[in-house]
Amino acid sequence: MTNFELAKKYEDYIISMRRYFHENPELSDHEDATVDRLSEELKKLGVEHVVVPRGGILATIKGPADKDSGKTVLLRADIDALPVQESDTVLFDKPRTVKSKNDGVMHACGHDGHMAMLLGATKILLDRKDDIEGTVILCFERGEEVTGNVRYIFKYMEDTGLDKKIDSCWGIHLLSTLETGKVAVNDTNMMAGAMGFDVTLEGRGGHGSRPDQSISPIDAFAAIYQGLEGIRLRKIDPYKTLTYSVGKLSAGLQGNVIPDECTFGGTMRTFDRDGAGMVFYNAFKKLIEDTADAYDCTVRYNRFAMPGYAVVNDPECAQFARKVLKEELGDCVIDDAEPWMASESFSRYLLQWPGVFAFIGMKNDDKGVGAAHHNRYFDIDEDVLVKGAAGAATYAIEFLKSGIDNSKKPHMTFKEILVKGGMRAELKELYGEDLD
Repeated sequence: MTNFELAKKYEDYIISMRRYFHENPELSDHEDATVDRLSEELKKLGVEHVVVPRGGILATIKGPADKDSGKTVLLRADIDALPVQESDTVLFDKPRTVKSKNDGVMHACGHDGHMAMLLGATKILLDRKDDIEGTVILCFERGEEVTGNVRYIFKYMEDTGLDKKIDSCWGIHLLSTLETGKVAVNDTNMMAGAMGFDVTLEGRGGHGSRPDQSISPIDAFAAIYQGLEGIRLRKIDPYKTLTYSVGKLSAGLQGNVIPDECTFGGTMRTFDRDGAGMVFYNAFKKLIEDTADAYDCTVRYNRFAMPGYAVVNDPECAQFARKVLKEELGDCVIDDAEPWMASESFSRYLLQWPGVFAFIGMKNDDKGVGAAHHNRYFDIDEDVLVKGAAGAATYAIEFLKSGIDNSKKPHMTFKEILVKGGMRAELKELYGEDLD
């Protein structure tokens, strides 16, 4: 049987797992019951695994000793949900197949499907164990949405030496804007890197009738907000994609009172971290401080992260993936898709190990599926899950057979990723070191 035929054999199991996880979502860093259920399933399947505290699960499937190539592939799924109150219906007022039982918590990004696909891939790999010429690592990652718990996975891998054994990695994300059943693998850019900011401007409050006796932080913010567009026009290469938005703004409670403080927050997204991203970072910080000084305000940085890393495929691995996926899945596999400006922790995997991040489309008007991710009307087309399961298993099996040598390609250690990314808190927590 082909991998896809095996996936169809296990389709009921894959869908049942997706529905269980959808009904029982847990927020980032609180996925204890989810980890317990994943561990239970792996035990039933006889798959050796370890639960990494706060990090998730790492499981291992090895092929026969006489076929051990020494190469290792990692397959990853994220497992956390979001603080979203789920709607009773999906788009076009169509009914939901399954609904969250946890009030105010919802799998609004597809991670329930990601877990189900990786469990399905696990069953396929076990059926085809004799064809595995090396080792497959299954990674179920906690806290992808908010808390960055993958750091505990990477530190565990570093401490045990597993990080040095991995040759390639694979991840896949359900995508609401791509036609259902399509599978896309770009040669390079898949998702953007993000820079988060949260800044408080401190002035001096007073009565609205005498602004001359006060220092309005709102005036300073207004000037900063107008100046942001100038950064993009005057500083950023027009051939480099960069977007920004301010989604949080808080100041004052009364219309006739000038407040002491104004807080604003948002994100910037780009694929060009070291170029456009760092230009924006430095210019934005200068704009904030110069404007605050001009308006006699002081600045408090609640958060002002350096630009994050984009999700960038290795071209050779991407071309290989398209080839083997087309052979397995057929014409549904397309050469590329429009990169997604959202961000993803899989960027850190691809910096350490050359590999592939794929999209699997699920936009299906007939089912009311196609709402934006992180939206209360979000849902997935369960029919595509078998393709995701077969795709993961196919990449693992075929890469281990291939002659692709990733050992000489540029890569970073996890610690180097933290240092270059200016991730001070993570560096301090995991290594007891500071950037200074």
